[in-house]
Amino acid sequence: MSKNKKMLSALLAAAFMVGGWSVGQSTVQAAQNYHAVPVYADLETDVVVSGKDAADDPAVWVNPKDPSKSTIIATNKGGGILVYDLQGKELYSYKAGRPNNVDVRYNFKLGDKKVDIVAATDRDFGGILIYTVNPKTGELTEASARPLLCKMPKVYGFSLYQSAKTGKHYAMVVGYKGEFEQYELLDNGKGKIDAKLVRSFQVGSIAEGMVADDQLGNVYISEENVGIWKYGAEPDAGDYRVQVDSIGAGHLLADVEGLTIYIARDGKGYLIGSNQGDNSYNVYERGGKNQFIGSFSIEDGKIDGTYDTDGIDVIGLNLGKDYPNGFFIAQDGENMNGDKQLNQNFKLVRWEKIAKAIAPGLIIDNTVNPRKAGKN
Repeated sequence: MSKNKKMLSALLAAAFMVGGWSVGQSTVQAAQNYHAVPVYADLETDVVVSGKDAADDPAVWVNPKDPSKSTIIATNKGGGILVYDLQGKELYSYKAGRPNNVDVRYNFKLGDKKVDIVAATDRDFGGILIYTVNPKTGELTEASARPLLCKMPKVYGFSLYQSAKTGKHYAMVVGYKGEFEQYELLDNGKGKIDAKLVRSFQVGSIAEGMVADDQLGNVYISEENVGIWKYGAEPDAGDYRVQVDSIGAGHLLADVEGLTIYIARDGKGYLIGSNQGDNSYNVYERGGKNQFIGSFSIEDGKIDGTYDTDGIDVIGLNLGKDYPNGFFIAQDGENMNGDKQLNQNFKLVRWEKIAKAIAPGLIIDNTVNPRKAGKN
């Protein structure tokens, strides 16, 4: 049966009203306090080779010479890291154990050069995978100095962070029981990248979605059945946190999943979260108290919509004629072709469509290049 999120939302609301589900009244009120505006995908990637729940998290790598030749890097939990072009065609596939979440950063000092790095959690061996990116082709080269094992028993969510204060790069990992570990990434002097644990604390319960704001020095974590938290991203920030939004009294329905940041000039922009329980995406102010702005969903059109989304990413940079204002990308947990279910993939929506759909209109700033860390 083809997915129909509008019908699902109606059924969900009806279940709340008749008490068919055991939820608090605050959850019902939160679900009715806002309406997710519909948008439609402009493009979808090739499917991942592995079946069932395999696609998970995307990240965008910006080509240093020609942004239109940038790539999408994504995880196949069935055994690999994937690289797509901006037309959604798979360029490269790298075998790995069970990679979960992936991220990209620039200007890591390795020997006498600065390199772009891609890193991900791998649930097979319980640690971090690290690659460097070929600036001309977008190909990845494994760069870990050794098996970078984490202390937690089961790794899950992941984010990279480059400090605007020190220029240092960090890998952040969250686990199935809410563990958080932060590792400083280091040049081992032999052309490889090592890691040193510099901070750890307990979030609370299972957490996956995570994103770091390099300029503002924040890291956001989705505690799946609780809500979204904001922490300091520096290694000496401790475990102090502020709740951005919650399941129940807030604007979220469990599970809360992927997080990403739309970066605009002067510290402006948006935090976006995958509100998986509602098959929608919440938009919050990037700064201050991260005020909730609105919500959108990717509905069925010429390309099918998204359902049960895990990982997301967004970029506002001009990436050429197809994406002059960048795009938002989301994992699709139930990829359909009519009534036929296919292997999972990722859907892309031009940013200006989302910006214009959410009243009174979101920022469109295509000048910010994420390669210039700490300057946006």
